[in-house]
Amino acid sequence: MTGTIGKGYLFSASVVALCLTANHAKAQVAPDSVVLPAVADEVPNDGEIVVTASKREEKLRDVPSAITVLGGDAIERLGIQSIRDYATLTPGLTVQDDGTPGSGKVYIRGLQTGALQQSATTVVYLDDVPFTASSSNGGGAFVAPDPELVDLDRIEVLKGPQGTLYGASSLGGVIRMISKRPDPSGFSASVRAEATAVDGGGFGYLANASVNIPLVADRLAVRATAFYRRAPGYVDNVGTGTKNVNESDSKGARLAIGWTPTDRLTIDLVGQFQDTDTNGLALQDNVTGTFTPLYGKRKYSQFFDAPSSTRYRLVSATGTYDVGIGRVIAVAAYSESKLHTENDFSASYVPFLPLLALLGYNYPANTGFAYQSTIPQKKKTAELRFVSNRLGPVEFLVGGFYTHERVDPLSTDIVARDTTTNTQLPAPLGSFMASPIRDRYEELSAFGNLTFYLSDNFDITGGARLAHYKENFTLNYSGVYYDALLGGPQQTPGLDASENHASYLATVRWRPTSNLSLFLRAASGFRPGGPQPAVAPPTGAQTTINPDTVWNYEAGIKGDFLDRTLSLEASVYRIDWKDIQLYTIFQNQIVLANAGKAKVEGFEVSALARPSDRLSIGVNAGYTDPRLTRIDPGVSAVIGAAAGDPIPYTPQWTVAATVDQSVPLGNDVEGQLGATMRFQSEMFTSYPSSVTAPNVKLPSIGTVDLRAGVSFRQYLVQFRVDNVLNEFGVINYAPGTPGVPATANINRPRSFTLSLGAKF
Repeated sequence: MTGTIGKGYLFSASVVALCLTANHAKAQVAPDSVVLPAVADEVPNDGEIVVTASKREEKLRDVPSAITVLGGDAIERLGIQSIRDYATLTPGLTVQDDGTPGSGKVYIRGLQTGALQQSATTVVYLDDVPFTASSSNGGGAFVAPDPELVDLDRIEVLKGPQGTLYGASSLGGVIRMISKRPDPSGFSASVRAEATAVDGGGFGYLANASVNIPLVADRLAVRATAFYRRAPGYVDNVGTGTKNVNESDSKGARLAIGWTPTDRLTIDLVGQFQDTDTNGLALQDNVTGTFTPLYGKRKYSQFFDAPSSTRYRLVSATGTYDVGIGRVIAVAAYSESKLHTENDFSASYVPFLPLLALLGYNYPANTGFAYQSTIPQKKKTAELRFVSNRLGPVEFLVGGFYTHERVDPLSTDIVARDTTTNTQLPAPLGSFMASPIRDRYEELSAFGNLTFYLSDNFDITGGARLAHYKENFTLNYSGVYYDALLGGPQQTPGLDASENHASYLATVRWRPTSNLSLFLRAASGFRPGGPQPAVAPPTGAQTTINPDTVWNYEAGIKGDFLDRTLSLEASVYRIDWKDIQLYTIFQNQIVLANAGKAKVEGFEVSALARPSDRLSIGVNAGYTDPRLTRIDPGVSAVIGAAAGDPIPYTPQWTVAATVDQSVPLGNDVEGQLGATMRFQSEMFTSYPSSVTAPNVKLPSIGTVDLRAGVSFRQYLVQFRVDNVLNEFGVINYAPGTPGVPATANINRPRSFTLSLGAKF
């Protein structure tokens, strides 16, 4: 139940329910591979990594902010399959997994508020297209976009608020997944096949292929990618007898067309889709309030298998025109995503059947209750920007952005089912609690920044973004619960909210040598507010929720030392977060309000040592300490939080290390050996005084992965053992209540993968 509980109870209906239940770059020496310097790849001949985090091409070392880059070849070599896999390699990036692909919270530097968080604080981009919902009621907090990581050029993780260039909801930062572009200069192709066995679990496999075909030499090319993955299960549902119930199937394809009709103009068209279906949860039932397995290790009991599904659809068009002093770039996109999850909530609701019988609702003896959540999003975006070249002592960027988002409806429902057939009971008994949300969000913004070079190695940058957004929101309540206790369906009137908001950026950068860069950065960001979601809020309560905002103050260094055999990057930061959107009690009613402040202090360090051309050792560490500094007394009554409390689900320490050694075997044959070590410190699940979700300390998690391979020209054979020590880790946890077991979302046990790949 873990993560899904938070999802179901986040919106106002859920609050009622809560109350009801009581690059390994190829051996490169640049320091720019940031968090995993040993994993950046595909670098230019000068050994520098180029990124587009600032919406212009820059050497990573020269970007005055903390960025982690993971290259496409490294993604394949390390066996990275999901957003959680690369999060554990990135200091400051956390994924609170709900036990099913695509579902969970994604946040950077501890900026999240727990189970009752409604909207996202970190934005995920697919190429130049924002995929995360901006709206305060669009369900963005519950979606962890998890596209297949195939045919990627790189992943960039931008840490700290990115409000000036990336807009709303990027309080903690931005994740950018950047695909390989069609190349009209020549043909290329790649294929990959994998087979995976999980210790004590099932078998899985992967097949993917990419092909790049020039249609007109140096002018027109098409790039196509397709994949199919069966992820093996390792959890059993003893209620249905299904073994390895969390097995999933994922399939998808991407088609990109790159056209350069003139030397000044390029046009890119992209279409992609992905469907993922999962039979059940990565879940373990425990004795209430403990980590002791109730039915055995990696087992849970539900009367159905708790399936889930995700659907991603995206089309985009990008045009770039060189006007001599810079480039005009236009991007237009349409995307759809849909996340559907189900869970067995019988233990929470069956105890109410005797009371319902007294009220005239006679449920049969074999009644169970299922939680169903569907988060559909349709999003249209457009951006037009001009990126100047350096013009004497200045360079600048100006642009405009538009988005229109719609969820219709976002549903969080409790339905009554026959436990023997798993079919919904007929009306009126079947719908126990329904709370469909219909939400429209629209935003128009203008942004820009200006860099002034006081000298070639010292410059200052100022930036700003002005955004205007508006939202329309309706929420209906219906079902047996409202009929029995409130006299019938409840409905909020159509609610509207609008706001203007500005974000700012200032940086100072000094590059005393070609191998060393130091920077100071101050940046702000915001998360949109919106209409009050509570039904009939009492007089005096906020009718409109204001944006919450952050200011991030940061100092950093990036450099190469010891004749470029050591690369080091480090940053230290403080974030001030105010007007946090939290549920509080006002005049004995639960409402949403801007009801708190917090601060986050931390640092991140990444180092890469290259003792020889064939050995690289990368170490990355991050320390994050997010704490509330002020809290409304009514919030304490709802979630048990007090000033000084740490924000839950944020490990203070995260550490990752990689070691890679190549061994020449002669005749174009090369051996490869490597290891990855990950550590995540203990963390809390809630606030110390919480009653509805008692606070539990989750144990630390440490894993080790090993890999060995042989490459021969364009062919590669690799064998990987992930989680060699078979570490059992709890990622997400709900302690349960009397009569309701504790539930834990868990990591994958030891697994063995044989991989075969070829590039042409």
